[in-house]
Amino acid sequence: MHAELIAVARNPQYRHFWVANILSNGAIWIQNTTSSIALTHLSTSAVVNSLVQVAATLPFLLFGILAGQVGDKYSKPLVLTVAQLSLGLVSLTLAAATWWGLLSPALLVGVTAAFSVATVFRMPVAQAGIALTVPRDQVRHAAVLNNLGFNIARAVGPAIAGSLLLALAYFQVYLLTAAMLLAVAAYFLYGFYHERNTTTEQTEFISFRDTWKHIYTSTLFRRCTFDACILFFAGSVIWSMMPFIAKYHLNQSTAGQGSLMGATGLGALLTVVVLPAVLKFRRNHHSYWLCYSLMISSIAAIWLSSHLTLIFVALMIFGLSWSMAVTLLNGEIQSSFLRQMLSRVIAIYLIVMYLAQAAGSLWAGLVSQFFETRAALMCSVVVLALGLGLRTLMFASTDDDKE
Repeated sequence: MHAELIAVARNPQYRHFWVANILSNGAIWIQNTTSSIALTHLSTSAVVNSLVQVAATLPFLLFGILAGQVGDKYSKPLVLTVAQLSLGLVSLTLAAATWWGLLSPALLVGVTAAFSVATVFRMPVAQAGIALTVPRDQVRHAAVLNNLGFNIARAVGPAIAGSLLLALAYFQVYLLTAAMLLAVAAYFLYGFYHERNTTTEQTEFISFRDTWKHIYTSTLFRRCTFDACILFFAGSVIWSMMPFIAKYHLNQSTAGQGSLMGATGLGALLTVVVLPAVLKFRRNHHSYWLCYSLMISSIAAIWLSSHLTLIFVALMIFGLSWSMAVTLLNGEIQSSFLRQMLSRVIAIYLIVMYLAQAAGSLWAGLVSQFFETRAALMCSVVVLALGLGLRTLMFASTDDDKE
């Protein structure tokens, strides 16, 4: 497995695409984390604080299918360029509003939703685009590296946001993310002109009806979406409520909030070490059992303990489990369908994934508001345990099927 990953990494076209995706995803996570922390200083309501995560995920439900259709029908570098420009302009708008003192909970949630709409059109194409940079026999390993890069960005982004807020004002952080996003837009614009000048063959466009038939009959897709629903619904309690828990239950400063969220990043970076060993498991369900078990144990530790060091370690374990789940699930999806329909397949999968996160975030906020945050953590542990039992019953005979 190491040799295959190294071979993919040596491909300069893929490597440049990979770095651009890390920069863009990193900027997105810096901005979303900064907005989550800013909201804790604007409102003490658990429900309002959870709405940033809801606003960041719900647009996938509304625009996901359209984004996949656009990504498969039009030039992928062009779609990525427009999406990146939109992201950069939204960041600039938020920076200006913050500079003028107009920042409020409603504005922050609304701008986060607009930011997420642009992200919707970017993500399926960014994931499907790897098939254009490597030979078909390397797509699976390229997908693993691509998702590892996404998790590195998700891991490092919150930590960078917390560190930047020690020295910079909110509007300065938003300006920095805008600059990163616009720089990546320039790279993809270059890729569009290069593609237009060098591409001579036309690929056949597969209708949405035929694409849906492939998805509907795919046991692998059903299994992956089931795991996405359970893992990302239950795990969203950490992403949506951890800044709130850190401030109001652990009495942490802005730096402390960023450090605790950064712990998930450190855990995700461990995927670089753990994932190659996990991929050697002879059966897929062993890998997913490990993801479920790590997530259950980490959330349970945060639920049952108030010791800061233990919570930090638990967040690292959570980051590792989330990162492995995203990488394994996305890798299976990206390597199992034709590239002519891949953007739409990924878009539908992302709808399920982000709908689960939006529902989980809102549920965690409501439970925390009317009961307490420990009750929300307890519910997540129960959902994960029940989900693990159900997947064992439902997919035991098909866990290792390949499409």
